[in-house]
Amino acid sequence: MFNNNLQRERFVMARFFSGVILCFLALVPSNLPAEIFAPGNRVVFLGDSVTAAGQYVTYLDMQLRIRYGDDAPDLINLGLPSEGVTGLSERPHPFPRPNVHERLERALTKLKPDAIVACYGINDGIYSPFDKGRFEAFQAGIQKLIESVKGKDIELALCTPIAFDSQPFSKAKKLLPMDTEKDFAWFAIYDGYEDVIEQYSTYVKTLNSQVDVIVDVHDPIRYTLKAIRKTKKDYVMSGDGVHVDNAGHMVIARAIASACDVTWYGNAPDVFRLLDQRTKVLHNAYLDEVGHTRPQTAKGLPILEALAEATSLEKKLESFLTVAQKKLTAPKKGPLAPISPTDGLPNVLLIGDSISIGYTLGVRKNLKGIANVHRPPTNCGPSVKGMAELDNWLGTTNWDLIHFNFGLHDLKWMGANGENLAEPNGDGNSQQVPIQEYVEYLDVIAAKLKATGAKVIFRNTTPVPQGAKGRVVGDSKRYNEAAAKVMKRHSIAIDDMYGYTIDKLDEIMLPANVHFRPEGNVYLSGKVAEVIHNALK
Repeated sequence: MFNNNLQRERFVMARFFSGVILCFLALVPSNLPAEIFAPGNRVVFLGDSVTAAGQYVTYLDMQLRIRYGDDAPDLINLGLPSEGVTGLSERPHPFPRPNVHERLERALTKLKPDAIVACYGINDGIYSPFDKGRFEAFQAGIQKLIESVKGKDIELALCTPIAFDSQPFSKAKKLLPMDTEKDFAWFAIYDGYEDVIEQYSTYVKTLNSQVDVIVDVHDPIRYTLKAIRKTKKDYVMSGDGVHVDNAGHMVIARAIASACDVTWYGNAPDVFRLLDQRTKVLHNAYLDEVGHTRPQTAKGLPILEALAEATSLEKKLESFLTVAQKKLTAPKKGPLAPISPTDGLPNVLLIGDSISIGYTLGVRKNLKGIANVHRPPTNCGPSVKGMAELDNWLGTTNWDLIHFNFGLHDLKWMGANGENLAEPNGDGNSQQVPIQEYVEYLDVIAAKLKATGAKVIFRNTTPVPQGAKGRVVGDSKRYNEAAAKVMKRHSIAIDDMYGYTIDKLDEIMLPANVHFRPEGNVYLSGKVAEVIHNALK
C-alpha cells in the first residue's frame, strides 16, 4: 500500500489529525476531578509488562510521599507481563497470553482497592496489522474491565495504550511488512503497528463518561520522541519500541499525575532507588497472592515477608525523603516558579517560549488583584513539544483564559544531525517544525485549548531581526499567516505581538537577536496584560 515510510507517515498524520479533535473534546477534565490518589487510598495498578516493570508506579509514589508523607496512598503494582484484555495471542507466543479478566475479580476481592489505574492495548493488537475482530475484542475487554471495576464502586483511571516506536526495530530490520508470509509477534512486529495502536488509543479516549479519569499516555510518548528527535535523531526510549526506559516511565507517570491532580515535584534519585526496590518486592508478592496463569514468572516472597521487607526499605528511605521534601518543596522565585493563587480571581495560563518567559513577571505585576497568572515551569518551545506536554501544562485547573504561542522555535533551522540554529537552507538542514507540520499541530492544540471552556487567545510570533542566527527574516510573518488561518477555523482571537513590535525593533529588541531588552519586556508585558484584562471583562 505504501511505497515508503514517508508515504505512511503522511497517511497516518492525515488520519490522526482528522479524527483527533473529537477525542480531545472527550478528554476535557470535569470540574471535580476524581480523587484517585487521595491520602489513605489503596490504588492498584493493572497492566502488562510496562506496568510490571514498575518505574512509573515508583515515580508516582515518590511525588505522593513528598506531598503527603506517611499519609500517602498505598500503591500496589499488579502489572503482569504479556497480559491484555482479550485473551488473544500471536501464534509464535510460547504460551497463551494471560487475560486480566482471569484474575480481576480475585484482585478486587482480595486487595479491596479504592481505585484502579489500568493500562492495556499494546499486546492486544498482537503486533499485527489492524483486524476488525481483534479491535472489537479489545473494545469488549475494556468494557468488561470498566463494568467489573465500576460495578464495585471503585474509582477507575483508564490509560490509553502506550505508543509503539518503530525506530529501534526498523534499524534492526525486525519489522515485517503487511504482506509477509511470516508470523507477526512481539519479536517480529508489523511495520505499521503504531497505526494500529493509535486506533486503540483513540477508542479509549472516547470513554470519558464511563470512567473517573482518562489518561492519555500514548500521545505524550509519541510526541516526546518526535520532539527529542528534532535534535537527537537516534534517540530511543526502548530497544524494542515497547518496553520503555526510565525516561519513558517518567512520561507515563507525569501523564497520570496531570490527569489525576497529583502535584509533580521532580526526581530524587536516592528516594527513587529505594522506593523502586519496595515497588518490586511487593509487586512479585502481590502477583502470587492474587494468582495468575502466566508461566515463566518470578516467584515473590510470601506476602508477610514482603511487607516486612517493604517496611525495612521505608526505614532506610526516611532520611532521603526528608531531604527530598525540603529540596523539592522549597519556595522558588522567578517567572517559572509556581504561584499561590488568590481565591475568587480568574485563572490565566500563559504558554510560550523564552519571549513569554520574559514578559511573565510583568504580566503578573500588571494583573495583580485582577487574575492569577500561571505558566508552565519550562520554555514551551516548538509546537511538537506542546503536543507532548500540553496535558501536563493544563492539569486539572479550570482555566478562565489561556494565552498561548508557538512559532519561534518551530521556524528555526536545525542541522542534519540536530545541531541548533544551523545555517538556513544549508545542506541537509531543515526548520525544526516545517510549516505544514506546524499547522497540523496548531490545529490539534487549538481544538484542545478551546475544549477546556476557557477563553483562548493566540499570541502570534515576534519578528526575526536581521542577523539573527539560525532564523530567516520574514519567516515569522509566514508562520503567523498560517497560524491565523488555524485560529480563524477555531474562532480564536489573536494578540498581534508581531504587529506592535515590528516598527520598534531597534528600540526594544537586542541586536541580531530574537530576544528583547529589559525595556522591551516591560513593553510586551503591558500589551499582553491589556489584552488579557480586556478579554476577562
